[in-house]
Amino acid sequence: MRRRVIFLQIAVYLFKIKNMTKQKILIVDDDKDANDIVKSCLAASGYGTISAFSASEAIEYASALKPDLIILDINLPDGNGEMVYAALQAMTETKGLPVIIISGEPPSRVQRMQGMKSIPPEDIFIKPLDIPEFLKRVNGYLAEKKNRAGKKILIADDDTSMNEIIKKNLEAAGYGTLSVFGGYQAVDCAKKNRPDLILLDINLPAGSGELAYTVLKGLKELNKIPVIIVSGEDPAVIRRMHIGKSVSLQDIFLKPVDFKKLLHRIGQRLTEKETDNAGG
Repeated sequence: MRRRVIFLQIAVYLFKIKNMTKQKILIVDDDKDANDIVKSCLAASGYGTISAFSASEAIEYASALKPDLIILDINLPDGNGEMVYAALQAMTETKGLPVIIISGEPPSRVQRMQGMKSIPPEDIFIKPLDIPEFLKRVNGYLAEKKNRAGKKILIADDDTSMNEIIKKNLEAAGYGTLSVFGGYQAVDCAKKNRPDLILLDINLPAGSGELAYTVLKGLKELNKIPVIIVSGEDPAVIRRMHIGKSVSLQDIFLKPVDFKKLLHRIGQRLTEKETDNAGG
């Protein structure tokens, strides 16, 4: 067991050194020929790749490497892709990683699997792969992630463990982050750093979450920054608060957070902001 851990650490270290400037993709497929075909296509497109041939290797490499994207075969010798996907979603450090499924099964059947219902059909590819379409999807995901690298998101949550979980998921998705733990800190940090978006817990100490929202929207230099509410409070209750009328239901996320939906909404709000800025 110890030899296996040492081997994994060395493999990850060498891979990171070799591919320091490249976006990294983990390929999970027990069929060596299929794995090599995918690896060759991705390498030719300029990506760094590392291969896993079992469910256990996939989980170990994903956790240690934190790749930019995972290509996952649904049929593996010591488990299945559904099990691997569930494990990735359960770990904070891998929950935000995008996953593309490759399978001999049609997308409709894969989506009927209990753990795979959240995967869109465009992220499921049938073997043998349609290479141009597959690369188009990979390029789309990684171009989006590269664009995120220049974006800063301010997290305001007094629960230190939740703040850290949100931070790790956002950074795994490619965003830069800033963390504060109170409403007054949130306003001060926003003034100094001008984040691209703010995630705000409305239940901060002494009512400072609601106050922070009011101040952020009242200051001319900050009121264009999108704010998404992340709270343990029921969205209907938040809507009845003083600030509720100015907050869209789409911008209220109940804890525990569905990070797939949150990341999607963050992307939408940032796109809206860029469009508004371009329009003057």
